[in-house]
Amino acid sequence: MNKDFTLLKVHIRICLFFLTLLFFLWGCKKETEQVKQVYDPNKPVELLRFLPDSGGVGTQMVIEGNNFGTDTSVIKVFINDKPAPLVGASGSALYVLVPSRAANGLIKVQVGKGDKVQEIISKNEFRYLFRPAVSTLVGFTDKDGKTAIVDGPFDKAQFEEPYWMIFDQHKNIYLLEQRRGLRFINMAKKEVKTLFRTGKGLDRPRTLSFSPSWETLYVTNDQWDERGLSTAALTPASGFTEWNSLIYNRTTNGGAAHPQTGDFFYNSYVKGEVFKWNKETNSSELLFRVDDNNWEFNIQFAPSGDFAYIVVVNQHYILKSRYNRQTRKLEAPVHFVGGRGRAGHNDGVGVDARFDQPHQGAFDENDNFYVADIFNHCIRKITPEGVVSTFAGRPRSAGYADGALRDAQFDQPYGIIYDSATGTFYVADLINRRIRAISIE
Repeated sequence: MNKDFTLLKVHIRICLFFLTLLFFLWGCKKETEQVKQVYDPNKPVELLRFLPDSGGVGTQMVIEGNNFGTDTSVIKVFINDKPAPLVGASGSALYVLVPSRAANGLIKVQVGKGDKVQEIISKNEFRYLFRPAVSTLVGFTDKDGKTAIVDGPFDKAQFEEPYWMIFDQHKNIYLLEQRRGLRFINMAKKEVKTLFRTGKGLDRPRTLSFSPSWETLYVTNDQWDERGLSTAALTPASGFTEWNSLIYNRTTNGGAAHPQTGDFFYNSYVKGEVFKWNKETNSSELLFRVDDNNWEFNIQFAPSGDFAYIVVVNQHYILKSRYNRQTRKLEAPVHFVGGRGRAGHNDGVGVDARFDQPHQGAFDENDNFYVADIFNHCIRKITPEGVVSTFAGRPRSAGYADGALRDAQFDQPYGIIYDSATGTFYVADLINRRIRAISIE
C-alpha cells in the first residue's frame, strides 16, 4: 500500500511538472505573439466587431480588430463617448468593461500619442441595458419587528417612521420622522444623527424645502390654531438643530420654495388654500383654493421652476400649477392626473390613472415625476404628458423585499428624492422603518 501511494505521488509530481511546463510554453507563445502585434502608427487601426452587442454596467466586452498593440497606456475606448475601463490588450483584441450609464451608442477606439492618434468608430451601436434594482440603504428592525430612533453608523442606526426627505447641496439627506423630529443622514460618513425632536409648538412637521442659497430650511407644521406655528426656519448657524418661528397659520401640511427665486408658498388644509409668503413685509397673500375644504396636499416645484405639482394626498389626484415669472406667483391649478376622490391602482393617462394617497415625489432630468403611492405600496412614474405607470414595487402588496424593480416590496412609502449624479432614488419606507435605494443600474 505504501508502494502504491509512493507511485501515486510520483505520478502527481510528473503531471504537475508537465502542466507547469505547458503553461510556461503557452505564456512564452502569447508573449511572442504580443511582441509581433505591437502598434504600428504607419498602419491603420481596424475595428472588426465587438461582443456582446448589449449589456449593462460591468459587462465584459471583447473588441476584435487589428493593430491595437499591447501598450494599454496609448489605448482608449469609449462607449457612446463615455470612457470604458480597459482591462487588457492582445494586439488584435481589446478587453474592456462597460461603464455605468453609458446608454446606447457607438464604440470608439483611439490608439497612439499626441497628434499621431488614430481613431476608429464601429458601424453598429452597442445597446446599453439598464438593470434597476431596489436595495436597503440604512435602517432595520429587530427579530420582533421593533425599532427605535437610534443615531450612529449605518449598521447601527434605526428609524421609527421615516416620512419626508430632502438633499442638501452636498447630497446629504435631511429626513422628517412623522411626529418625531428631524434626522440627518451623512452620506459621506455613512452616519445618522438626530437634529431636533418635536415639541414646543413644532409637533407635527410635514414637509421640508431648502432656499436656493441653502441658507434656510423651511419646515411646515400642521396644527389647528390660527395663531400657531405654520412654518419654521432653520439655518446653518445652528447646524439646523434650532428652529425659529416664521409664519403663523393653521393646518399647514405642505410648503415649498421656488428653486430659483426663493419665493415660498404654503397651504392650509382646512379650506384648501394656497398662500405666498412675503419676506419683506412678513405677511402672506392668499392666491387660490385648490378645490374644497379639508384637502390634504403638498406643493412640489419642478427643477426648472416653471411649474409645481400640487399632490392632493387624501383625494388621490395631482394638480399642476404654472409659475408666472412676471408676477412671481403660482397660478390657479388644473387637474393633471388621477381620479378626484377615487382611490385605486391603475396605470393610464391623465384622469384615467388611479392612486391611493400619493405623497412626496421627485423629478428626474426629463421632468418625469416619481411619486410615493402610500397605500398602493409602490412608486409611480408620471411623464410630463401625464402618462402614469408603476415604476417600482408590487401594487397593493405590502411587504419588505429587495430586488428587481417590480419584484421588490415596500410598506407605505411616503418620501422619495433623486440624485441625478448617481441615478439613484432614495425612498422613505415608513412601515418598514428603512431608507431604501433604487438604482437605475
